[in-house]
Amino acid sequence: MTTQDAAMANEAPLICEIVDLIHDGRGVGRPDGKACFIDGALPGETVEFRRHNQKRNYDEAHVINIVAASPSRVEPLCKHFPRCGGCTLQHLDHGAQIAFKQQQLLDSLQRVDLSPEIILPALSAPQWGYRRRARLAVQRAKDGQIIVGFRNAGSRRIEPITECHVLAEPLPEIVAALPGWMVNFPSGIRLSEIELLSADNAVAIAIEASRVPSASEREAMLAELTFTDAQLWWKTEKQTAFKRIDGGDQALHVVLNDRIELQVEPGQFVQVNSEINRQMIDQVLDLVRTPNSERASVAVDLFCGSGNFSLPLAAQFDRVIGIEGLSELVGKAQENAQRNNVSNAEFVVSDLSNWTGMRKIKGKVDLVLLDPPRSGAAGVMPWVVKTKAKQVVYISCHPSTMVRDLKVLVEAGYKMIAAGVMDMFPHTAHVEAIALLEK
Repeated sequence: MTTQDAAMANEAPLICEIVDLIHDGRGVGRPDGKACFIDGALPGETVEFRRHNQKRNYDEAHVINIVAASPSRVEPLCKHFPRCGGCTLQHLDHGAQIAFKQQQLLDSLQRVDLSPEIILPALSAPQWGYRRRARLAVQRAKDGQIIVGFRNAGSRRIEPITECHVLAEPLPEIVAALPGWMVNFPSGIRLSEIELLSADNAVAIAIEASRVPSASEREAMLAELTFTDAQLWWKTEKQTAFKRIDGGDQALHVVLNDRIELQVEPGQFVQVNSEINRQMIDQVLDLVRTPNSERASVAVDLFCGSGNFSLPLAAQFDRVIGIEGLSELVGKAQENAQRNNVSNAEFVVSDLSNWTGMRKIKGKVDLVLLDPPRSGAAGVMPWVVKTKAKQVVYISCHPSTMVRDLKVLVEAGYKMIAAGVMDMFPHTAHVEAIALLEK
């Protein structure tokens, strides 16, 4: 413990009013004029707190006592909150969570003088049982017992999980049963991570470990694997992809709408909230729908993944071109197009970190859709401007990088028509957003 840490540990608790939330869900107070980010505090509250970290421009602290509670404060449903690092806002009413996320988006836009003509209603769905994919840490304790859970917030320690209310069925039951099943695994297999994926037709349990089990070890594992419709996948720490090891060949799939379903695998990106994903796809199709039901000619889907937007867009465009940097995802997208009898969508592997376009795109581009990672799409924005596409739809999981990229379009003559948020991750501070711009 440093001298500063020791001094703060012995410091008398302080009291202040909370005036805001920051992007990660911590309350903001200014007890002496300096910003203090306080775990567990909500706007409108008066809290007693203790600092545990001091920076030049702000302090960090945690709540000791709620002196005056916010009317939006609720009792967290999960007994692991807030030790588990999975959820950060279970103590905030769900409606207030959505309002906070909408305000986070608007504040980000206003900071760079962007103002949409229309604020889209927030997309929302049931707040519990929504998450169809989860990664859990796993390790064998000194007494031989198996610990399965999420990492504690701000540390590497595993919080053992016996319940998780945000997981989609039947994942909570599987999480509770995993330690009892895995305790009989050979001690020579070092376990590191488990991915659970609840697809629409089956469930996958995907294990990352130090080595692949032998045939006899695998047989013993499968004999005790009693979960209905559960598939067993495996990879070592040196392998890049999971392989199914239970002898089955049924593909996992998720339904996007009444026409399209995607084949998915553990380890590959899939939208975790199935209901919000369906609503998001419908919203995109409504935003880009052409007048009088006329089909537009070309749509380009950047960061297309395995076809989540490309394949539904094919119903409204003569031609859809999906671009993705990961070859395995492009292969899945091509397979998904064939499986869904979509003949007017094509997929190309290309590095989008610094992209200048491709010769294969000929003719006028009507729509560019972007669904980049948290780092945003700075590497493709010059090309998007050059296309002079009539419409640009930007899907974002990080508003600050989204507004950086949107400003490039506005400065090039695009008008921001609409923007809104999607409650993809209830009870977390993650903000998913969508924006429509037109030339």
